[in-house]
Amino acid sequence: MRVSGKRLAALALSGLIAASAVAAQEIPPALGKAMALVEQGDPAAAIAALEELVEQPGAPEIAFAALGALLLETGNAERALAVLAPLADGDPPDPAALFNAGRAAEALGRLQDAASYYQRSIEVEPLSPALRALGMMIGRLGRAGDAYPYLRPWSNANPDDLEARMAAAWGAVALGRPRDAETLIENLDPEDQQVQLLRGRVLLLRDNPWGALAELQPLAAAPPAHLERGIRSALATAYLLVGEADGAIQQLERLSPEDPELVGRLARAYYQAGRTVDAIAALAAFVEPLATATPPADASTDLARELTYDYGRFLHAAGETERALPFLRLAAELDPNVPETFQALEQVLSALGRRDEAEEAVQRLRDLTAEADRSDAQQGSLDDPTGHAVRLALQRSGSGDADGALEALAREGRLAPDDPRTAIAASSVLLHAGRREEALAAVERALDMAPANADGLYQRGAVLMAMRELAAAEETFRQALTVSPRHIAALSDFAVLLMSQGRHDEAARHLRTVLELRPDDPLAQRHLDQLQTAPPETGNDGGSEIDRLRGAVEVDPEDPGAWARLGKALLLERSFRAAEEPLRRAVELDPTNAGTRIALASALWEDNRPDAALLHAREAAALRPADPAPHRLLGGILLWRGEYTGAAESFERSASLAEPDAEQLLELARAWEGAAGAEPGRAGELLQRAEAAYRRATALAPEHSEAVYGLAQVLRQLGRTEEAEAQMERYQALYDRDQRDAREQGRATESGEPPR
Repeated sequence: MRVSGKRLAALALSGLIAASAVAAQEIPPALGKAMALVEQGDPAAAIAALEELVEQPGAPEIAFAALGALLLETGNAERALAVLAPLADGDPPDPAALFNAGRAAEALGRLQDAASYYQRSIEVEPLSPALRALGMMIGRLGRAGDAYPYLRPWSNANPDDLEARMAAAWGAVALGRPRDAETLIENLDPEDQQVQLLRGRVLLLRDNPWGALAELQPLAAAPPAHLERGIRSALATAYLLVGEADGAIQQLERLSPEDPELVGRLARAYYQAGRTVDAIAALAAFVEPLATATPPADASTDLARELTYDYGRFLHAAGETERALPFLRLAAELDPNVPETFQALEQVLSALGRRDEAEEAVQRLRDLTAEADRSDAQQGSLDDPTGHAVRLALQRSGSGDADGALEALAREGRLAPDDPRTAIAASSVLLHAGRREEALAAVERALDMAPANADGLYQRGAVLMAMRELAAAEETFRQALTVSPRHIAALSDFAVLLMSQGRHDEAARHLRTVLELRPDDPLAQRHLDQLQTAPPETGNDGGSEIDRLRGAVEVDPEDPGAWARLGKALLLERSFRAAEEPLRRAVELDPTNAGTRIALASALWEDNRPDAALLHAREAAALRPADPAPHRLLGGILLWRGEYTGAAESFERSASLAEPDAEQLLELARAWEGAAGAEPGRAGELLQRAEAAYRRATALAPEHSEAVYGLAQVLRQLGRTEEAEAQMERYQALYDRDQRDAREQGRATESGEPPR
């Protein structure tokens, strides 16, 4: 249905006022008169009436909002912005005024101001229309992927907005998220040419070029002008992937010869067709100037690198190796993190006899290959990009970069706002960083999305346990196990909580379940062994024993043994902060007691005070050099601090004094791997030590996925690609098994069937 101009202005005026926070104010008669004038088709008179109203002392805000909205709808964006800006900057700011101020700024070409207004509107009202406006504005700038975090939640809330859904689908394609794109175009007209093009692009993402050809070839017969570039470009990619370079050339030669991206693709097609001279000629006009000038500020650095890389390797293939070198060097400077560039650079340098420089290129290639996560190209990451992003973020956190992990999770959370896994993972990272209140807030956000999510319930229980809210933690663990009775992490941590309260029988039942599910779990086995040698239960909270120990301290406050026993009892209960004071008193009274220093270092470490813990761990290791415990504790603290060589030496010392378990060997391997990165001159030797430790860990615990993954990464850094791939396949199998088990448990829980 078409709406007349005067009717549109009237609807806009009443609707925009109604959406504003100032709508709660009483509508003055002059405003009612203005609305009537708009209905009568006289917006100029309505604006004049409102201008007169806002000039009066004490004019209500709603009059300014109405005037700004009407000015905007009738094309006077400059005056609209002047009227709306004070409302937008009010305290509290009005989300509708912010949205309309953004529209006015965008109409004036002030895109940065528009983006700022839109962002502020979204902060006040998360589903403000500013979400759509900002996404569409970014998309029009050619940044479909950057637009996606705004358009996806808007499309979820407004599925009938087909334009926004389509734009969001293009963003999903740009980000390599085919499943999200498929969801967004689901139920759209299958004969719509843009939908067909999107389906073709999704098939390319899914590595199905033959399917893409079948989808796109009919479109290329007579493509509409606004889709021709996308259709022919995607079709050319499909032809290249199936080895039909002539088909790609036929499509690309019909497109603009001034577009560097398309010319680059055409050059690659020429090269694939054996027309190397044509490939070089196609790129020359774009690439040759880059050798003596910096790329323009508005040029894509990625595209410049890609073109210079291709130009260099084409020259080398044509026998012009000397001429190729400066372009490959430039490609490496434009982006020093692309392995293929250094592979080509090494080949050229070797051909020119520059062996030292070639070896440097080889080493850089090895480093980059080690950092690359091959699973990016696997189907699993395409079908579940959020799960993939979460795994990478947790690995990043495990290597000591908690802030980087949180940034990555926040970014993925914007791309998948309805997926609780990013918030659960963020809670885990925050908890390990000692930021417990933030960790609790993060997991609460996850549970708001999915109240019955077993992983979220487990994480909430773990945070509450760390905060010493044990009753709440117990209740949450029980909820997690009701949803997923075989949730290994919940079983394990709940067992620890029960152990700290002296409830050994129930703790042992949970630990036995863990070992049934994962027979090689070293921590569960160690805890169960402790329980089997523990004294009989005397109560449910352990309080009477601690009260007795406090009484002993009161009787003789100068007895270091009494203070130490109290501190260790509190430590066993995981009351780390409470344990610190009695353990400090014990150390002050008997500074040569290594066992007390180990306990104090452990309490400080668990309370996220690594510097103080390090001091006492060093003292304990010096006092008791033949005891593996202080060396292992010292290694863990040094590893966390990034002092990799010292950590590895401490772990090695501990392992030489007592047979290590898989977890200690994993820590040792990580330490040697970190030391290799910190000491490039000894990288080969240190990586071999890391390999040996990872292999010992996997021998003790063959299904320990972290050890298998670590071994794969070290083998890749050592250049043993086939072995690395074999270990990555093994890791993927373990991961797939865990995911399959989790899905089966979820289905069983939903259907009411007992878990298998």
